[in-house]
Amino acid sequence: MRLPRLLISLLVLGGSCWLHASSLVQGVTEPFDDYRERLRLHFLERKAWVDPSAQGVEVEAVLPFEHRPQEHCRSDERVGVLMFHGLSDSPFSLRDPARAIAEQCLHTRVMLLPGHGSKAEDLLSVSREDWRLAVSNAVEQFSGEVDTLYLAGFSTGGALVTEYAWQYPDDIQGVVLFSPLFKINSRIDWLAPILAPFIDWLDHHPSDDYAKYASIPVPAIAQAYKLAKEVKQTVLATPAQAPVFLALSEEDATVDSSVTLEVFEHSLAQHPDSAMVLYSVSQAEQTKAQVQIVNTDLPEQRIFGLAHMAVHGAPHNPYYGAQGEYRICAWYLGDRERYNECRLAQNNWYGERSEALSERSELAARLSWNPYFDDLMQRVSGFIATTSESSF
Repeated sequence: MRLPRLLISLLVLGGSCWLHASSLVQGVTEPFDDYRERLRLHFLERKAWVDPSAQGVEVEAVLPFEHRPQEHCRSDERVGVLMFHGLSDSPFSLRDPARAIAEQCLHTRVMLLPGHGSKAEDLLSVSREDWRLAVSNAVEQFSGEVDTLYLAGFSTGGALVTEYAWQYPDDIQGVVLFSPLFKINSRIDWLAPILAPFIDWLDHHPSDDYAKYASIPVPAIAQAYKLAKEVKQTVLATPAQAPVFLALSEEDATVDSSVTLEVFEHSLAQHPDSAMVLYSVSQAEQTKAQVQIVNTDLPEQRIFGLAHMAVHGAPHNPYYGAQGEYRICAWYLGDRERYNECRLAQNNWYGERSEALSERSELAARLSWNPYFDDLMQRVSGFIATTSESSF
């Protein structure tokens, strides 16, 4: 079962040009430090710079990374959490949860999906099979370093790790999902595969964010659409393959939260150890069976709902946090003047794009941190502690 993946990986590392995107996949026998260095050299040659004088900072932001347990951590069992980012993002998007989980004496490692970290054009030829290979190889390599393995993923990364856990449930102890993609939040997402052979971009903007792309090519959206559809079918067909912890914003504009809730109810929640935190502006805080609802209409913080990437972001993040150096105003990229006003506005509101948010602030920005981040990480740590103990 593992042999085809190994053969593909050897072909990739041997320099085969027909799998360019997959050449960025870690080999199953490739040490993590060697893999990181190989990618660093690749990015130095390939990355589109926001600030050419800060190449070291920009490369480090998009490289895979890990946190090993500190010396004071004593345990007979080595527990690891392998993490994957979403479409257009980079490992940087998972820095906060990776660090928080590692503080619980766990080994966390965050990987790179092919096509990311360099420039948006590199997503034009990437395929979901490239992403699947990245997950498969990383799992096989990391499994040799830990005794108990959890998978975690954000958005598209969440779909990928869920699929792997459902295909190989004996290899995985549990799954942690942040805003997972089971359907794109669009009524015309089905058009992406039809348009992909003819149109590269719906819009194309240079990014001033060194950790993610401002534009996503249509072919990559088509791949994400197909992946989400396939994973949803797999998960609904065979419920409760592994315990899952899921955090989601009901107002998410990127993934269809109603479909995620359906997948949780009909499949993921069938495992008795599965749990969800649902952030909502319309529902009061309450606890239902396996679901904790947290209200995110927070006028005292000028927050109305959590955006897609805010769910797993820490308020103290120096780049994306409440006082961070980068404010997400991509909604206004078509109007440079309004974009700049949003970036500099005082006493701005934050949330997920909606008429209700616009009524509160004409120049509202997209929220990139979770005011309940510490509570969320405590819940994730509790989930891992409970489900890992049940296996010993």
